Amino acid sequence: MKTTMCIPERALRRGGFGLVEVAISGTILLVLAASMVEAVRQVGALGRSEGTISRLQDEAQDALASIAADLKDAGFVDTNGRAYPFLFEDGAAGGDFAVHDHAPAAEHAAEGEPGFGPNREIVFVKPAFREVVQDADGVNHELVDEDGNAVALPAGIEIVKRYAFPVIGNDGRVAYDAAELSFVVVTAADGVNELQRRRDGGAPSVVARGVERVVFDTSATDPLGVPVGAVRARLWMRMVDQGGTAHSRFVETVVRLKNGG
Repeated sequence: MKTTMCIPERALRRGGFGLVEVAISGTILLVLAASMVEAVRQVGALGRSEGTISRLQDEAQDALASIAADLKDAGFVDTNGRAYPFLFEDGAAGGDFAVHDHAPAAEHAAEGEPGFGPNREIVFVKPAFREVVQDADGVNHELVDEDGNAVALPAGIEIVKRYAFPVIGNDGRVAYDAAELSFVVVTAADGVNELQRRRDGGAPSVVARGVERVVFDTSATDPLGVPVGAVRARLWMRMVDQGGTAHSRFVETVVRLKNGG
């Protein structure tokens, strides 16, 4: 005898997904997918930011180290009819220092932001040195005569050592080189501000990129914040990461000059 099984209508309705369940499931999947995409985007943005901040910090520390190494051998001195160090703002040196004039750097920081304001740049001089070389027989040879002219070394000489001695003037004091060195901020062709070291207003070498502002001070410009005989250098750095977010960093150092006591 053939038996027929009857399945209740309610059970038949529960045997698959209805349109409502499918719609809800699809919505949940879309939300989860969007959340995952946003999480990946945020991780990428965080990575870009951390990379930019790291580069910014390295640039700042390297720039300060370079400035300090240069200035520590400089001095507060009157020579060549001029007083050093000489400070000037936004490329307007003028007068006896007009060779250091340059176009002011573009200002990317807005008022109220770190790095907003004029640059105060510096011109300085360092002691003059004479170089002496020693041959294999222990004989020293001057490379420059008293008038600053190059001296021809004997043919076939084998140089084994080099020495540098400060030049002493007629007054018994260390003489300073006639070349004027400077640190200035200019805008490069790609729109990024650079801190440059220059010699007599030319021959620029890039110390750091992303320097939004530089300010040098002596006790004359900041008697409370800078000791007599020292120079303070402050840098405001600014870099924009690949996502278009600007990051900034501020660093400073105080350098006592060679004759600063």
